Amino acid sequence: MDYYQHAVLDAEEKFARMIIILSSFDDALTGGHAPGGAWERIRRCVEEDIDIHGNTIPYWALHGEDLEDGFAVTPYIRTLLEIQGIQEKG
Repeated sequence: MDYYQHAVLDAEEKFARMIIILSSFDDALTGGHAPGGAWERIRRCVEEDIDIHGNTIPYWALHGEDLEDGFAVTPYIRTLLEIQGIQEKG
């Protein structure tokens, strides 16, 4: 997260790193050991670069699926989309 937030990255680098960050956060949630405050940092980065992550976020949101069938991070992503006013697709 520190590197994403503080390094000079182009859009492709931010896109690739956020995929890894979200996957890692999902793994941490699944394992029951997500670090405190991690989601807030991730959320801020996604919100700041929402145009870059437009294809990544719907993947994790799993629109049209029940939450229990989704990823551990799915409720977080859906809430983020609601806050951003982004409509569900699919």
